[in-house]
Amino acid sequence: MATAPAWTDLGGGVFVRRSAAFRMNSVALLDRSHAVVIDPGVLPSELEDLAAAVGHGAPERVTLVFSHAHWDHVLGLPWFPGARTVAHDRFADALARDAGRIDAEARALCEAHGEAWPRTFAPFRPDEAVGGQRFLKLDPWRLVLRDAPGHCASQLTVHLPEEGVLFAADMLSDVEVPTLDAPLSHFRATLEGLRPLVEGGAIAHLVPGHGAIASGAEVAARFAYDLAYLERLEREVRAARERGLDAAGAAAAIAPWEGIERDPEFPMAEIHRDNVLHAFRGLDVPPPAAPAPRTGGDGRRAGGPRGVRAARRARPGAAPRAGPRRTGGGGGRGPDGGRHGGGAPRRRGR
Repeated sequence: MATAPAWTDLGGGVFVRRSAAFRMNSVALLDRSHAVVIDPGVLPSELEDLAAAVGHGAPERVTLVFSHAHWDHVLGLPWFPGARTVAHDRFADALARDAGRIDAEARALCEAHGEAWPRTFAPFRPDEAVGGQRFLKLDPWRLVLRDAPGHCASQLTVHLPEEGVLFAADMLSDVEVPTLDAPLSHFRATLEGLRPLVEGGAIAHLVPGHGAIASGAEVAARFAYDLAYLERLEREVRAARERGLDAAGAAAAIAPWEGIERDPEFPMAEIHRDNVLHAFRGLDVPPPAAPAPRTGGDGRRAGGPRGVRAARRARPGAAPRAGPRRTGGGGGRGPDGGRHGGGAPRRRGR
């Protein structure tokens, strides 16, 4: 299978960098006054490339947004000294609890990809901890952050309403099924809360935490797939309980069905089994209450038509367009024009 280019230009200063590890996506919003990076990751060489792309425009301010506290999404802070950080209000406690595991996972990942992790992971507390639904003005960018429980208690989605881009964190992938760490009703409520954005045409591009970017009709198809998986999972788990099975019995009985395994590099059988356990144990747990909107930054809510600021956006040198652009080894060119290679992804830890 051909390796996708590492950088994709979505227009208006929005760039996506795809990692060789787990096909993880980092989003860079590049502007001379303010650069914003969502989930900087994940290998040291890739973080160097990402930091160089941001530094090329010499922005006055840099903000890092972390979508959730899983280890592969939290490694990038040391590459952006002086950056302001934003994350969920449960994020810091999760990092403090899991710091040793995060460090071990980072070292193992780097070794598998022929790199060395350069430092011991140091847990940190975000400069701005958010929850519920938060509207942020990171001038000139407008971001809408929403609680996204179901996969991780500290998970947020990031919507750019003016650019029509949704960063979905670890949901809505083309290579993974929904991965639960809570009652199924929580994950489904998160997706249902985002669906009006799709139906209203507010998402032109969907960037998952892992996998390919979806555009146009594929955005609605991603939502339909994940919701259909959750609906069938709930139906089969309820039927198993009615037959008198316990959680372990249900996990043994409900085998992965056709269509779950979508990519040989992302085996889903173990994740599906864990999903059955979470669904069974939380079968009668109601969904969480919808978050109340809150403002941030200067207190204004995000909004406005797509593309109204595109003409003001700084254009980095040699920036790639959305089509594939290859260099040796299947890599692309980043916003700073630098080369970077491709690489075969490896299965990520949960």
